Amino acid sequence: MVPLIEAELEFESPLTWIKAIVEKHSAIIKIRDIRKSEEGVKDLIDFFIPPDSARDSQMEMHKLLGEHKNSMVRIDESHTTAIVEADKCAVCKTMPDWDIFLMDAHTNRNGDVIMRWLSPDEDTVSGFLERLEADGVKFKLVKKQNLSRKKEITSRQEFVVRTALDLGFFDYPKKINLEGLSKRLNVSYVTLAEILRRAEKKIISSYLKQN
Repeated sequence: MVPLIEAELEFESPLTWIKAIVEKHSAIIKIRDIRKSEEGVKDLIDFFIPPDSARDSQMEMHKLLGEHKNSMVRIDESHTTAIVEADKCAVCKTMPDWDIFLMDAHTNRNGDVIMRWLSPDEDTVSGFLERLEADGVKFKLVKKQNLSRKKEITSRQEFVVRTALDLGFFDYPKKINLEGLSKRLNVSYVTLAEILRRAEKKIISSYLKQN
């Protein structure tokens, strides 16, 4: 049985509005799904915006969504979910044409998008990357590997650790503290501390075993 291939790409600001919202409101944007139909390409997106910026950002998101503004659902004061037109995103337009499956896609602090996906074979990976290059998409292949049966940390722990890293939680001095990170991720202070503690223990243990 041929193992699935997991790939991770970093796209340089695929859409200008993503970069603008991230920079202006210190937001995290997560792409849940990408769909293509006769009406065009649409993304299901989560916006995570700090409460002190959420009110100002609502008007901007209404303009962004246009005729799909009725699809916007405010989950709480810092989390909004919506369907967004994605015809201008070269990555989103191309991806549904290939036999690949989106696992995770989220922004970093610069407004670039980190995307992880699965592919059934090497030819599909190569073909997709070649198509992106032909379309002039600026990207970096971060990693490519066979999907392992067991990961050292869960997907949730990985997302939290990556977000903390991107936002400068591990920098010295810290660019964001635990309280600020908990608001950004919409996770309680206590729960976030426990997620980070468990993830850090597993990552450190794995590193020491390998070295």
